[in-house]
Amino acid sequence: MRYHSKLWKILLSVMVVLSVLVLPNGSQAAAKNMTVHFIDVGQGDSTLIHTPDGKNILIDAGKKQAGPTVVKYLKKKKVKTIDVLIATHPDSDHIGGLPKVIQSLKVKNVYAPKVSHTTKTYKDFLNAVKKKKLKIKTAKVNVKLPVKSVKAVFVGPVKTYPKSDTNDWSAVLKVTYKKNTFLLTGDAQDRAEKDMMKKGQKLNANVLKVGHHGSKGSTSTAFLKKVKPAYGVISVGKNSYGHPTKETLNRLKKAKVKVYRTDKSGNIVATANGSTIKFNVKAASASTPSKKSAKKKAATYKMTATLNNTRPKQYSTVKLNVKGLPKGTKYKAVFHYKTKDTVYQGKIGKTLLVKISRASTSYRVNVNVSAKYKSKTYKAKTSFLPK
Repeated sequence: MRYHSKLWKILLSVMVVLSVLVLPNGSQAAAKNMTVHFIDVGQGDSTLIHTPDGKNILIDAGKKQAGPTVVKYLKKKKVKTIDVLIATHPDSDHIGGLPKVIQSLKVKNVYAPKVSHTTKTYKDFLNAVKKKKLKIKTAKVNVKLPVKSVKAVFVGPVKTYPKSDTNDWSAVLKVTYKKNTFLLTGDAQDRAEKDMMKKGQKLNANVLKVGHHGSKGSTSTAFLKKVKPAYGVISVGKNSYGHPTKETLNRLKKAKVKVYRTDKSGNIVATANGSTIKFNVKAASASTPSKKSAKKKAATYKMTATLNNTRPKQYSTVKLNVKGLPKGTKYKAVFHYKTKDTVYQGKIGKTLLVKISRASTSYRVNVNVSAKYKSKTYKAKTSFLPK
């Protein structure tokens, strides 16, 4: 009896373990993921990295007006603490929103490259850090972040640059989770890219946060050959700089990089399980035209015809309005009366007046409208029943 009792205890223990490891649908418990959120802040940068053990790394927060957007996004994702906050460089479209984040959430560590600026935006960032009694740690090559479940290390900047050249000062972070790698480049341009390669930094990555919003002065062919990314993310919004440029998009296309853009897809989330990476949105072609030109190309027309009165009296006048094609386009309207058809010519955007004379009160008059625009024929119809 004692032997059987022990055996039952062992079996019960095994069943409890299995119940923990197996989900109700019979599948194994899901592995922990790392998620990288490229937050849509318009023309600017903001990236949230949520590690498998629940730590949060925030890189930049767009312009000042984007601060509330970033805070709202973080709170929606139930982020209460920023374990590491990184200001890649002093430009306003990267650090402008950081004071709002620092004021709104608990921040444990702050990193920034050792380059100062005289702008009010930069001073606001420094003041926000000071008020929270935080110290800025230097972001430079080989500095590792205090996170455990992933390897996060700065691969740039590898040297000092003129203070006027803030872009090349950008803190470049490489994050590795098992077989998944992300390279986040701030606004690093050609010179910084060359210096990182010359210094022998391991830059290979599955996902590249394309430098400087896709400007032609960054993401060189040599840099792409070194990084060998399968995916590229461009954080960009409406701007007067021409970002992302045709040159950069063509280089990405030639390198067979799947491109994602915040100006096209909004917030982009990459989920890495250690072996594969999945995105929450579809990739855009590297040479995909801008939103404006894409809409123009995809424009479709649907012509409609309406009468101001569908129960007019005999000898009265009805008003025909045709819409759906560019203003001024000519159309033909055929009124099918009981004993004859009457044809009228009109123009889109201009009301056509038609006197119906002694139309039969017991016969519905069908009106067929047709027009040609750019070699394509469009049709519409309406009708009325005289009183």
